[in-house]
Amino acid sequence: MRDKGTKKEYVSVALLILILAISLVPVVIIARYDCASGDDYGYGARSHLAYMATGSVIQAVKEAVQTTIGIYHGWQGTWFDCFVFCLHPEVFSDTAYVIVPYIFVIGQIICYCLLAHHFLKVRWNFPGMYWLIIALIFLTFSFQLVPSQKSAIFWWVGCIHYVMPMCLAIVGVVAGDNYLMTHKTRYLVALTIAALFMGGATYPAALLLIEAMFVLWLADFVIGKVRDKRNFWLLLPFLVEIIGLIISALAPGNAVRSASDISNGATPANGIVDTVISSITYSIKDAAVTFIGEKTLILFAFAIIAVISWMYIKELYKNDEESVTRIFSHPILFLVTAFLINASIYAPRIYAGGVVSSGYFNFNFWTFFICCIASIVYIEGWLVSKDLVKVDRRGVIATYAITIIVLFIALYFGRHGIKKYTDYVCMEYYLTGQADDYLEQMKLQRELMSQEDVMDVVVPEINNEQGPLMHMPIVADPSNIDNTTVASFYGKNSCRSIHRPEWEALYGDQP
Repeated sequence: MRDKGTKKEYVSVALLILILAISLVPVVIIARYDCASGDDYGYGARSHLAYMATGSVIQAVKEAVQTTIGIYHGWQGTWFDCFVFCLHPEVFSDTAYVIVPYIFVIGQIICYCLLAHHFLKVRWNFPGMYWLIIALIFLTFSFQLVPSQKSAIFWWVGCIHYVMPMCLAIVGVVAGDNYLMTHKTRYLVALTIAALFMGGATYPAALLLIEAMFVLWLADFVIGKVRDKRNFWLLLPFLVEIIGLIISALAPGNAVRSASDISNGATPANGIVDTVISSITYSIKDAAVTFIGEKTLILFAFAIIAVISWMYIKELYKNDEESVTRIFSHPILFLVTAFLINASIYAPRIYAGGVVSSGYFNFNFWTFFICCIASIVYIEGWLVSKDLVKVDRRGVIATYAITIIVLFIALYFGRHGIKKYTDYVCMEYYLTGQADDYLEQMKLQRELMSQEDVMDVVVPEINNEQGPLMHMPIVADPSNIDNTTVASFYGKNSCRSIHRPEWEALYGDQP
């Protein structure tokens, strides 16, 4: 196998990195406007007050533990996610929240590159820089097409609940598969640590890690005929995660949240069979209507990946026919497995009744995107190994022509959805002046909420244009949950908003 990249590959990688970087410029522009909002305040209240009073990070962490215990008994059981919710950057500085987008953008880049490197380079033996090319294409389209920018990039609570668990699942799967391949202890330790945290994370990600590791082990056992007793050590991280999930599932707060969801329209599934059937049908509908119908440009991503992958698979087959034939020998089984894994991620949502936050749609999108790419590569590998498709020079020209046609089709049918793509949403928010208005209004709100001699705070209403940012504004009703969380974060008795002209008439322009 050719391990190093060619000059052409390095140029391609450099170009793709440049495209990715340019596509993220709007995200960088909006990052400076990012502020804590809503749930951030509620989860971080005790830690924030403790840190402001003592300057001790340790004390803030202790209060985060106490908050997590309270949430466990009063709202939900995902104990690890809830703990990290409590430690967002604004807990420690009212200007630090601007680092949130950088944390989650960089985190996703690292983890998806790790995933691509392991399975494409290490597991499937693709030559050169193929793994990085595919990772960069995925990242570019993923950042642009993700259903909710809030819970993918800008909002701490949303990102912690869905981006962080996805990244943890990737780390766990890569570590677990490395253990299956090498049986080195450090990989088992890494998987066990990931499993420990996943036991208290959002349920789709916890399920994904267990399923992926089971499939990888089963493939080695049944297809690879591996009979290594050291693989029994994988029961350790499995049990660790199961214990964590049991603790999460037994939380008294789950009943409270379930009742709240049902009152808001949730309709829980009628048992396991209904959950399985509904998850399969819903995953098909979501793929067709949401991920392809509304994010039509994803078809262009698939076309590009198919063209590039074909060239690399041909090279791989030329150098090692036996390896390609062995790796890509069960196409139907692979497609069915990928389909069922994607469908299974809907199960927690279906079982609970369908009332979920925007981040859940992101998780479904990422899983769908990854499963589709893996399926494209695998099917092409099988076609090459069976020599079922012969592509001459005319075929190459036809392939490029088809790719261009797919692009124009995707652009035409998906033109209305472009307004929901990340760069469009960010730049519209910036160029209309809404972002500047929001930041100035939030600065004033922080000043008003930080006044030491006022315990019942009155603030002017804030422009509710959210753009890509999460915004849960203070409203007129002091008992509203968003009001009470903000008040608790700043240690106030209450807060409420009034119309801005009225506030200016009563209090002037300054606090």
